[in-house]
Amino acid sequence: MLYEPSTLASTATLLATALREDYGIDPEPIYSRAGLSMMPPGSPQLRYPLSRIRELWKLGKEACGDDAIGLKAGRYAKPQDFYALGYSWLASSSLLGAMERLTRYMQVVSTASAVVTLTETVDSYALAARFPDPSKAPPKEGIDSGMTALLALCDIVAEKEICPLRVDLTCPATTHPEAYREALRAPIRFDAEIGCMHFDKETLRQPLPLGAPDIARATDRITEQYMETLDPQKVASQVRQLLIALLPSGKADQELVSSQLNRSASTLQRQLKSEGLSYRDVLESTQRSLAETYLRDKKYSLAQIAYLLGFSEQSNFSRAFKRWTSMSPGQYQDSVI
Repeated sequence: MLYEPSTLASTATLLATALREDYGIDPEPIYSRAGLSMMPPGSPQLRYPLSRIRELWKLGKEACGDDAIGLKAGRYAKPQDFYALGYSWLASSSLLGAMERLTRYMQVVSTASAVVTLTETVDSYALAARFPDPSKAPPKEGIDSGMTALLALCDIVAEKEICPLRVDLTCPATTHPEAYREALRAPIRFDAEIGCMHFDKETLRQPLPLGAPDIARATDRITEQYMETLDPQKVASQVRQLLIALLPSGKADQELVSSQLNRSASTLQRQLKSEGLSYRDVLESTQRSLAETYLRDKKYSLAQIAYLLGFSEQSNFSRAFKRWTSMSPGQYQDSVI
């Protein structure tokens, strides 16, 4: 069976709300033409194929005649629209922790081709998104909706309006520039190589009034378990599961993993490349995810975590973690979660 990316059905209801509230349009015929239900999903785990979502945005834009409809739809986002990730977001101790969760659990929202990263720069934290496979990327309207949804969720947990320092967009300046400036509350740089939202460091580090680390950790586990069910046949998922078992042995090289999966190393690399990844990408993302889990739980010493992740020395682990997150393991434990 060919794998088709999917999106949480609950996020598709944002368009219905925007059509009704902003344009006075009955969304039901539009959803019907796209082959989707506009009613709230009976299960928070219900997902729609990306092809249907693309058609839905296309029909919605045609109905209202507004290319900026995605920016309006995202404003109606609430944490419950994002299943367990939304509740982890609500319970995060800081916006920095919430955005770190977004980078780890983006696939809960959509399994479209997207790589979301959060990087510390000289003057900001930069939340960036790139789309390695355009054929499996979200539609432009969906990306627009995602940016304003992010700001809506930030406002909810911070209990105040959060404004980026600036926003880099890959689209040209001829694409409704004023709508972007108003909706994203920031200066816009168009024709950027990578889409990116820059946030003030202190704003992201400040404690949140609703922060509840124990609840956040519990919902993180639910989120991680759910992610594993999304596409069990993906090669990257198979590699991750094997790495979790192999890392404590210190023997997790590509040749061994390939043989365990009954593939040659070159075949494995080619299959991962088709998913927009390399073996090193999967190895480091698995190590990082496990490291953050172990550090949040605070059950292991740094030396034990280094061992569990397959590092020969604690210092090697600390250097790798600093490269991944721009923080030392100790700083991550003390100030992020």
